[in-house]
Amino acid sequence: MMRALLTTTFVLCAAACGKIPLQQPASAIKAPAVTWQGVYAANCAACHGVTGELGGARPMKNAAYLATIPRDKLVEVTSKGQGTLMPALAASQGGPIADADVQTLVDGMIGEWGKGGTPASVAWEGPLGNADNGATLYAANCQTCHGAANGKAPGTHGSITDPNYLRLVSDQSLRSSIVFGRADLHASCDGPYPGQAANKRMTSSEVADVVAFLASKRPQMGSTKR
Repeated sequence: MMRALLTTTFVLCAAACGKIPLQQPASAIKAPAVTWQGVYAANCAACHGVTGELGGARPMKNAAYLATIPRDKLVEVTSKGQGTLMPALAASQGGPIADADVQTLVDGMIGEWGKGGTPASVAWEGPLGNADNGATLYAANCQTCHGAANGKAPGTHGSITDPNYLRLVSDQSLRSSIVFGRADLHASCDGPYPGQAANKRMTSSEVADVVAFLASKRPQMGSTKR
């Protein structure tokens, strides 16, 4: 009885042997295709929001922003980092994303989140302007929403002169916030402004002046002065 059982088992195993796939060599196993959504989720969502909005950093799901900023600049900033908290992400710069995948990420964001975007009417970057002029413009255009320039009264949309906030954001980030606003927070910083004409918008030089004023409120490195 035992011999018959062993013989049957051997025959069944022999018959099945040719049907059991052998382990594939590592070189034959294809890695899953890299998608821009996957790259974004793994490396960007924590700061810029899971859906490209409502994160601590600038929302990338902003058609006007993506229509204005040159693609090469987006690739450069993603690759090399910028400002205070944006790290270099490209592998060639010590980051976690393969250089080719940085291109995939940027093209994906532009293609999906940049649809129908209209470029901003004022320059998205530029040198700092005149801080004194900026103080006057801040009082006229920004104070109702962002509170007194001393940072003690936050206004309806929170203070942007608070030193702790200014330590975290670059001058370019401040300019982008004015030019593009934060649609995800229902905040439009390029006008119209409370008590002013509906068509009132700040010019590029006025934006530069306001940024200079805000930058002047930023504590110097190591300073504890408020």
